[in-house]
Amino acid sequence: MNFLLRVLCVAGVLLLASCNLPFNGDDPVVVSVGSSKLYLSDIRKQAPEWDSWDDQNRVKFLERWIDEETMYQEAVENGVDKDPVLALQIEETVRKMVVDHFLQGFADTMIVSDAEKIDYYHNHQNEFLRGRTTVSGAIVYFRDWQAGDLYYKGHKNTKFDSVPAPHYLVKKIETFDSLDVSPDSCLISDISMVEVGTISPLKACGGALKIAVVTSRLDSADALPFEEVVEDVSTRVWLEHRNKVMSRLKKEWKMERPIFSKTDVFSEKDK
Repeated sequence: MNFLLRVLCVAGVLLLASCNLPFNGDDPVVVSVGSSKLYLSDIRKQAPEWDSWDDQNRVKFLERWIDEETMYQEAVENGVDKDPVLALQIEETVRKMVVDHFLQGFADTMIVSDAEKIDYYHNHQNEFLRGRTTVSGAIVYFRDWQAGDLYYKGHKNTKFDSVPAPHYLVKKIETFDSLDVSPDSCLISDISMVEVGTISPLKACGGALKIAVVTSRLDSADALPFEEVVEDVSTRVWLEHRNKVMSRLKKEWKMERPIFSKTDVFSEKDK
């Protein structure tokens, strides 16, 4: 059987090889199963890439079609297509496909503006919360206690909104960015309670003299920046816009048609 199929498929491929134009003035039957015929035009509808395929891919496609058609004919011969449950499922599926295809035409034309996106973001910031507290800042190290003490006394009243600049008293500066845990529990026990912009007291921690400063803190209740959630915002705005439009259209379409209901189908308790 496989040998015959391949001979048949290759013959069809050779026939089509001479056709540079879509139909070459003809629409040949490439393969058939019983009375069912698969035309070249049908193939190109099902597989637009057919002309770019090599013989192996064309043969695979035709073999798959033969298998599916053979099984379909066998099912029909056994009366499966007359089953009332299946008939209802087919009808419901077709109705849904028709409606979905119809509504998709409206959805494809729906565009939301940047202004709508920004308005939605500002009016629904509780949907874009950070979800965790994060801190940024620096750990400042000193060679000895005297240098650290002098630096602390000279800067304890300074309000830092950025990482401290290099200083002759400072050994090194290590920065941290967007941490959701303390960068050094010895200096900062709780990032949610630390005072932003103020250096911590000088301490000897882990064999080093150091202070810490948190230059910025974003609390869990803070909304993420618009730039970080713009794609999510766009999707939500589009869905909201689509739902409003579809709701309006359904009302308009129902108003255009006489609709009656038979009330006696309900029981007395439900009326």
